[in-house]
Amino acid sequence: MSQALGRHAVALMSVREVAARAGAQRVVLLLDEGEGSEATMVEWAEGGTFELTEAGVTEPVDPAALAGVVPAVTPDVRPLPPTALTVDPDTGELAAPIGALAAIAAAVMALAGAFGGRSVATAEFATRDPERPLAIAARRGEPIVAQVGTQAFAFPDGWP
Repeated sequence: MSQALGRHAVALMSVREVAARAGAQRVVLLLDEGEGSEATMVEWAEGGTFELTEAGVTEPVDPAALAGVVPAVTPDVRPLPPTALTVDPDTGELAAPIGALAAIAAAVMALAGAFGGRSVATAEFATRDPERPLAIAARRGEPIVAQVGTQAFAFPDGWP
């Protein structure tokens, strides 16, 4: 196990946990490494592709290397099937089962918040229109942002 993998094992496992529980196609966590430091990026993509980028060096991560690592977040959320999520970037309308958007947004916020500083988490979800996935971005202390295509929409303060 590389030193970077060892330092960020909990972040890696947390990204994987949020992706699995929320049903995301892709989850990225940018870890705030402090003033003057380059952020470390942890990325999980559908199909189990895992990468860790630190100091400009990207290395693939074998999920088996994380056996026994406990994630920092285990959100209480259920995977959202693509057929349950409809987006209209022209109007900014998002439609999903009651509570589903709040739950996935809270999971993304919990991931960002678990690692402190100005860490940012993003998650991408399939929708009824395969050409228009929904991306959600969160940073502690800031409004959650949803993006479909080139359109971005801020959720109201304090939501969820």
